[in-house]
Amino acid sequence: MDELDENDMKRNTNSDDVRNLNLDDIAAGIDNVDIRDDFMFSYVMCNREICTELLQYLLPGHKISRIEYYELGDGGTGKSKFGTEHSGDSSKKYEPLQLDAQKSLNEAFNRRTVRLDVYLDDGKSVYNLEMQTTRHAALPKRARLYQAHMDINQLQRGQFYTKLRPSFVIFICTFNPFDEGRYLYSFRNVCRETGAELGDEAYKLFFNTAGTHGEISASLREILRYMNDPKSYPVEQADLPLIRSIDEAVDKAKMDNEWRHAFMIYQIHQQDAELRGEARGISIGEKRGISIGEERKAIDTAKSMMRENLPDDMISRVTGLSIARIQKIRDGLPTN
Repeated sequence: MDELDENDMKRNTNSDDVRNLNLDDIAAGIDNVDIRDDFMFSYVMCNREICTELLQYLLPGHKISRIEYYELGDGGTGKSKFGTEHSGDSSKKYEPLQLDAQKSLNEAFNRRTVRLDVYLDDGKSVYNLEMQTTRHAALPKRARLYQAHMDINQLQRGQFYTKLRPSFVIFICTFNPFDEGRYLYSFRNVCRETGAELGDEAYKLFFNTAGTHGEISASLREILRYMNDPKSYPVEQADLPLIRSIDEAVDKAKMDNEWRHAFMIYQIHQQDAELRGEARGISIGEKRGISIGEERKAIDTAKSMMRENLPDDMISRVTGLSIARIQKIRDGLPTN
């Protein structure tokens, strides 16, 4: 793939896009992107070694020897959503991911499937790992949806439901998802009456980067502290190599022309979706406003005609209101 910079991006964008989407702002904002950005997080997690090590800290006691990356519905090709994977060669630790940005982004945006940020399979369990920076009440149901799609994906790859493996939906939240200040909130299905576990091996974990208490390792506390505010974290003084590796991977991505190009495409799609949503909202609002205004005018006209003792069928023909509606208005009209 030929090298592409922000100027190429602007030249390849049509005039309508330039008018509606401020590419200069997108380009300028790239330097401020950190690991909390979901696009950056997904990219960095495509490094096998970084992702595996992070999972080991998030899930102590789990031995994860090898991970595969999958898109939902990809048929088990093992490809990441960025098109290729990191080498498993330990001599090339934290090797930069080679990215076919245009191809991978086009594929991602043309799909009509649920997108899991990082969907992993280590041969024993499946994992969805995602960064969450926006608080909303539907997060638990999003976890439920993701878990369902992970199960379906296993079945699509030829697994009987009895062979479904343990699944972990993991959200790293830059806010307190359940208002108790804990580092970790973990959920599994248990019987309310007896406390017995259902045994479906479906787990949901919500990590809170702004947590203040809870039983997690000192190393994981440092990782969460870094992710809570990477710009103010003293990376140079970090005792944990993983933190330095994540930060270096972020810096390398921001200096890579292909990544910058891919990020701009992603932002354009995001902003375009927001513009379409905003336009649709305005259109709906205008239609509702017109509809409400017309209805009020019809009711006022009907009331005036009622005061002149005109028959309901005539009022209906003039105002367009149903006879039943006119009768309700008449019943509520004060008598003089």
